[in-house]
Amino acid sequence: MREGEAMPVVVYFSRAQENLVDGSMQNLVTGNTQCLAEKIACQLNCSTYALEPVAPYPRRYKETLIRAELEKGKQLLPEIKALPHDFSDESVIFLGFPTWWSSYPLVIDSFLKQLLLTEKQLYPFCTHEGSGFGESLIVLKKRYPTACVKVGLPVRGSRVMKADEAVKNWLRHYYCEKERK
Repeated sequence: MREGEAMPVVVYFSRAQENLVDGSMQNLVTGNTQCLAEKIACQLNCSTYALEPVAPYPRRYKETLIRAELEKGKQLLPEIKALPHDFSDESVIFLGFPTWWSSYPLVIDSFLKQLLLTEKQLYPFCTHEGSGFGESLIVLKKRYPTACVKVGLPVRGSRVMKADEAVKNWLRHYYCEKERK
């Protein structure tokens, strides 16, 4: 890290409680995306910020999917709780979310719409159970054309605890780009 150079930050939305893991419902104390976000932040030695909707998603997985489908279909952006950080000076944001309905939850848009994304680099990462990013990267690039959406990291939620090597390999993209500057 060069003197005066801003640290990247990890911003993520994650949901614990009842989740689909390897084809069956399991109650998670910590959401899969949070686990992945913490792994990334640990390797980058940077801060994490969790996005929390003012109205939490239901505890039950199916009820959460119903709400997420409604939000996506009607483009309803859930209100999020204020974060204790000003992101205006951040140039690199690692952005995490679960893949729902082939894209990211609209909690992500609630956050991104608050930022001036010109010249910001977004490194997306997601957890899923078979769909990868779905259309998330296409949607991010379309909705936020002034942001530079970088190579992303999709990780199966059921394998997130074993994702250290995948995270390390993915972060090489970030470090290589950083060295070129």
